[in-house]
Amino acid sequence: MNSPSERYEDAAPPLAEVSLAALFGAFLRLGSTSFGGSSAGWIYRDIVQRRAWISDQEFLVIMAVGQSLPGANGVKLSVLIGRHLRGGIGALAAPLAFLSGPFAIILAVGAVYSRVAHYGALHAALDGVAAAVVGLTLSTGISAVARGAGDWISVGISVITVLCVGILGWPMLPVILVLAPISIGMALLRSGAARG
Repeated sequence: MNSPSERYEDAAPPLAEVSLAALFGAFLRLGSTSFGGSSAGWIYRDIVQRRAWISDQEFLVIMAVGQSLPGANGVKLSVLIGRHLRGGIGALAAPLAFLSGPFAIILAVGAVYSRVAHYGALHAALDGVAAAVVGLTLSTGISAVARGAGDWISVGISVITVLCVGILGWPMLPVILVLAPISIGMALLRSGAARG
C-alpha cells in the first residue's frame, strides 16, 4: 500500500483538465459564499460532489496533508487542490481567488456593521448563522470519517479526538501530540501487515 503522499501524487489528473479560469472562478465563488469555520465542507461539496474535479479519496488525502500544516483549512485546501489540478500556478491562483472575495466583502461589511451594530435582530441572525456553521462542520467531519476510515481504529481515534477537544475542552495541541503518533503508528502497522 502506498503512503498518503504517494497516493496524492498518483491520483493527480492531467493538469490541463481544469482550466485556470475555472479554478479561479470556483475558488472565488467558494471564498465569497462559504461562511464560518467550515470552508472544508463547502470546498468538498463544490469541488468533489458538484464539479467532480477530484475524488473523495483524493480530497481526504489532500485534507490529511493540509491538517498536518499550520493555518486555516480553507486556505490550505485551496493551495493543495490548486496545485493538484493546475500545478504551481494553480497553487497561487486558487488561494488568491479564495481570499479576494472575502477581503472585499469584509471591508464592505465592516463599514456597514459599524453603523448597525446596535440592532438586536442582527445579533439574532448571526446566532442562527453560527448554528448552521456548526451543523455543517459536524456533517463534514462525519462524512470524512465515514469515507476515510478503513477500520474501527481510525474511527476510534476520531472519536477520542472529538471527546478530548470538543467535549472535555482539552487543548488541541497536547491531544494531537499524543494521538497523532499513535494514529501514524497504527497506520504503519496496517500498511506493513497489508504488504507482508
